[in-house]
Amino acid sequence: MRISTAARKFSVPVAAALALTGAAAVPAHAATTSAAPASLSVFAWNVDLGTAAVNTLEGENAAGRTPTIESIVRKHDADVVILDEAFNNTSDAQIPGALADLYPYATPVVGATCSGGGWTGISGDCSNSPFVINGGTLILSKYPILAQYAHIFSNSTKGTWDYDANKGAALIEADVNGTDTWVVGTHLQADQSGTSTDTTQATRLAQLGEIKSWVNSIVGTSAPVLIGGDLNVEYYGGAARGDYANAQTAVGGALGSPALDPTQTRYTMDCPVSSWCQFMSGVESFSSSYQDDLDYLGYLDDGARPVPASLPTVQIDFDPQAGWTSGQLDTTAPSDHYPVQAAFSLP
Repeated sequence: MRISTAARKFSVPVAAALALTGAAAVPAHAATTSAAPASLSVFAWNVDLGTAAVNTLEGENAAGRTPTIESIVRKHDADVVILDEAFNNTSDAQIPGALADLYPYATPVVGATCSGGGWTGISGDCSNSPFVINGGTLILSKYPILAQYAHIFSNSTKGTWDYDANKGAALIEADVNGTDTWVVGTHLQADQSGTSTDTTQATRLAQLGEIKSWVNSIVGTSAPVLIGGDLNVEYYGGAARGDYANAQTAVGGALGSPALDPTQTRYTMDCPVSSWCQFMSGVESFSSSYQDDLDYLGYLDDGARPVPASLPTVQIDFDPQAGWTSGQLDTTAPSDHYPVQAAFSLP
């Protein structure tokens, strides 16, 4: 295990960071009021932005999709945003800058560096190899980030694409109008053709165990810890294996899914509806009719720290083209996942 720690510090707003690098600065407006809010809204989205090489080889048009991603994030106006699969360095730099007026605080991308890089601390199995890509996860916040940690998973399934990425989790401590709140964003091991799902699910459970131990070592029992991201845990497809229940046990918490809402008619990965999902099914190893809920928002509960009053309803944000009607393809979706969002009542 490689661990790098630095003195605890307040994060530098995105606009200031851009100014230091010579990029155009965007005025930052910290979202603070005189009283703590009753809730904190969190938005999580796998944005499916591949590396420059993948983008070119697979014709993924990151340059065209990135502004659409930014507009959807802005439209839903959550307090904290977790993005996964932000593997494209150009888009990774563009998105925080374009949204800095709404989200003046942002972490770096997990796994882009194995030491320093603006993190308060980095732990886990981080590789500096030029053949290993970043982990693709970052967090944007309206509220000041007091500390930001990255963990790179030690558990990863050999022979899958994930094995060659510094995937892991970001953990932020946010000052939510005087209420100390922690948020974890993560992206767990993906399934892959030719590899047993039993194997990849075992890896996911081990990764959730890493998150639990890592968070406990940093946060202790002092404040609530929310969690979100693409967990790749199939709510429906993994029911016979008990994947959802096992994931909650492994992380020591409650994981909210749109599947728990009986009024929900969509899936977080909904290929019969999303034209981009159908396109990616032709590039990667999944069916064009694939539907399941893979993306979650919840909280960690070690039995001692404060937790939200309840597990909130997790909604799927669906933003099709103008004039869309049921039965039509959503031709504007910029990712093969739909984002999820929930409002947590803070303890």
